[in-house]
Amino acid sequence: MHHLFLLSLILIPFTSFGQESDSAIISRLNRNWIASYATKDTAAMQQILADDMIMIAPKGNKLNKTDIIRNVGAADITTTAEIDSTTIRVFGQTALVTSYTHFSIQTDQQTMHGTNCYSDLYIKRKGVWQAVAAHVTLLTMQ
Repeated sequence: MHHLFLLSLILIPFTSFGQESDSAIISRLNRNWIASYATKDTAAMQQILADDMIMIAPKGNKLNKTDIIRNVGAADITTTAEIDSTTIRVFGQTALVTSYTHFSIQTDQQTMHGTNCYSDLYIKRKGVWQAVAAHVTLLTMQ
């Protein structure tokens, strides 16, 4: 019995290695989503966004997964963004992300800088986290 106790003390710390917490997974997905605009990584967005994804953009228009991926991959626009702060709240199989970012958008004609905030709703389906809803609010643009 004493040997079993000692063995459990040795093995317990190793059982959590390699297992990313739900909050850490959501944080990584959030960072990858923002980074995908600069790298035009539409493959990453295919994985992050659920097929039934709906986003309300800053002007109030509704975008689906195809629209969002088309925007990310647009050749005539270069977007870079950095996350300023993020709050992640996990409720079982649902998670809410609230973030503030600053960004630059460059076209052939001009460069614009701005800040925004957004909320993303993630659902864990069949063990995989994906974004199903988002709402973006433009705070400043110059």
